Amino acid sequence: MTTPSALTPVTRGLRRKCPACGEGKLFAGYLKLKPECQQCGEAFNHDMAADGPAWLTVLSLGPFYAPLIFLASLKAGEHAMLVFPLLLIFMVSTALGLLALMKGGWLGALWHMERKRTAR
Repeated sequence: MTTPSALTPVTRGLRRKCPACGEGKLFAGYLKLKPECQQCGEAFNHDMAADGPAWLTVLSLGPFYAPLIFLASLKAGEHAMLVFPLLLIFMVSTALGLLALMKGGWLGALWHMERKRTAR
């Protein structure tokens, strides 16, 4: 089996699919990996993601959240008791939504690096 380009397993992971074939599901739940791909049989024992996906999520959303919080604190005024809980709900939901995608992409990149290393 030839090793695909680096972008292929990452985009497959972002879609929460198997980085090897792109068909089987990568996750059994929200962030829990399946033991292996149902389509190609690829073992998903390479879950060495650790804090990488969370770090990448914070790094990508931080520049968006910081000005949003700043502007909300300037403009909220007497509506702060309404604005800040809504802002918190928005921030938590977008971070949790992006976290699952980032973990899939991160695992796709790890899978590709492992394939490159073992192909030598």
